[in-house]
Amino acid sequence: MKYFLIAMAWLCLAANADDNLLETITVTASRTAVQVGETGSSVSIISKEQIQRRNATNLADLLREVPGMAVSQQGSLGAITQVRVRGAEANQVLVLIDGIEANDLSQGSEFNFTHLMANQIERIEVVRGPQSAIWGSDALAAVINVITRSDDLSGTALSGYAEAGSFKTGRTGFAVKHGSHRNNVKFSLDHLDTDGTNIARSGTENDGYRNTTANLGGSYNPTDNLLLSYLLRNTESTTEYDDIDFFTSRLPVDADFSTESSQTYAGLSLVYKPGDLTHTLSFSRTDTENITSTTSPHDDESRGVNDQLRYQANLVLEGHIITGMLEYERADFEQRGAASFFGNPNKNLDADTKSIALEYRYDGDHLDLSFSGRHDRNSEFDDSGAWRATAAWHLTNDATSLHASIGESVKNPTFTERFGFFDTFIGNPDLQPEESFSWEIGVRQSLMNKRMVLTAAWFDADLDNEINGFAFDVSSGAFTANNVDGQSNRRGIELGLNFTATERLSVATSYTYLDATQADIAGREVTEIRRPNHTASVSANYTFDRANLNIAVMYTGDQEDDFFPPFPPYQERVNLPGFTLVNIAGAYHLNERVDLTLKLENTLDKNYEQVFGFSSPGFSARGGVRVSW
Repeated sequence: MKYFLIAMAWLCLAANADDNLLETITVTASRTAVQVGETGSSVSIISKEQIQRRNATNLADLLREVPGMAVSQQGSLGAITQVRVRGAEANQVLVLIDGIEANDLSQGSEFNFTHLMANQIERIEVVRGPQSAIWGSDALAAVINVITRSDDLSGTALSGYAEAGSFKTGRTGFAVKHGSHRNNVKFSLDHLDTDGTNIARSGTENDGYRNTTANLGGSYNPTDNLLLSYLLRNTESTTEYDDIDFFTSRLPVDADFSTESSQTYAGLSLVYKPGDLTHTLSFSRTDTENITSTTSPHDDESRGVNDQLRYQANLVLEGHIITGMLEYERADFEQRGAASFFGNPNKNLDADTKSIALEYRYDGDHLDLSFSGRHDRNSEFDDSGAWRATAAWHLTNDATSLHASIGESVKNPTFTERFGFFDTFIGNPDLQPEESFSWEIGVRQSLMNKRMVLTAAWFDADLDNEINGFAFDVSSGAFTANNVDGQSNRRGIELGLNFTATERLSVATSYTYLDATQADIAGREVTEIRRPNHTASVSANYTFDRANLNIAVMYTGDQEDDFFPPFPPYQERVNLPGFTLVNIAGAYHLNERVDLTLKLENTLDKNYEQVFGFSSPGFSARGGVRVSW
């Protein structure tokens, strides 16, 4: 199957693409807005129209078709969902929501992609490669920026939707938008409820999920040179999950366990532009809490609060853009639980980071350059630095451009890695930050009057001091974290194609080859877990007079995972077979205000696992209605 998908990707070179892909503006690849075609990094953008056509449930569903992405969902909808980019760890990828850092301090500084519903997303920007120089520690391998607010609305608009489907799943929501010359505001409320499926290989108990998200965002221009932007977003969710049979199989078994999660994101930004110099002052807060209920008489609770205060100044001269930034970040971590043989998990910890960063961009007729540097003064670690250089060279025909980036990034150890996680994980306060040196070279080619855009990139990254979070401590009988000796290497190739064959038909393909290895405790080079060597996708969208049909085929190749049996050797490598998912989405335009929707997922009813021992859902269908006025 994988070879079929690869062949399809290259066969499509005779057809396809978004008319304005290379001219699309990205606000993530630089500290100032820049066209995708002028960046030296690999950038993928998912538009509002693409999101609606795919009728995806959450953010993870949309990222499966992006080059370089490996998605691991620990069971059914609502289960922990990780995304690894170019072989990096999940906590080495920074997620932004309207520019606010959204990674969860209370969950190992990862972002759980299962909780971010796709309904109210306006666009998604994915920038791959070293981004720490401009975005900080968590952006070692990539930045995913989710944008929920649109500033181009004039007048008032209302919209709503309702869907029902397999596994007793229901989705409802509405949004209200208002736009004028000086003011844009949007409020939305979304709710999802499902009985879910059984994530264990045996048993009959389903693991359900509930999610309610409220979002308020907007901007206000009191004068032509002053802009105030704001965001307040809250998600409350409950995830049911299974226990682990620690004594017989170390695999999931039916249990009435659940986690109640809360994520609150708040941000306020003031932009003042008196002339060529632009000043931006912003404050943001990310507040996350997770309460886990098991058979224990005590619930386990973890909470993380991350506050950021940032000042940025942009000087724009002819062909030159200079950006300076000062940033203060404070992180607070709180954990509550019952004391055990392994110690007392109750703790309150904090850390702060003071940063200074500088970026220079040159925009020429045929050459675009950027240089970025950052220095972090950490309260818990030695001072650290990051840098990045990029270039984009446009050939005289303007249809071909070469791009390259190179840089060093840093990822600080998390609170969990340093101080432990309840009674299942022992912390290591002596951990050192991870350091990565990486580069990429690529090409962007537009054909057929820009109706087809082909992208290709070759990347390579070496990681020093990689933190192994599954090191078995024989003396305590628990797991801990340590810095691995030697380098971890991640290298590969990404191919992408977007093609507009006709006014009605568009096609997109992607393929990624990844070779990600690390040294084991004996110094031997082994493949890193949950990183398939081959991933690919082919999707096609056809628009009828009053309907739309979207078909997506996504292939994930064989990958390895770690399994921890209850008896020696206590840790072993296992194989996760590859799988192919086929999803179909459709919409029928009943009238100018009403659309009927249909989504079929895993239409081949494949039985597969993305994490060893955790079963993923089979075939499902849902249908509904969307209204707007």
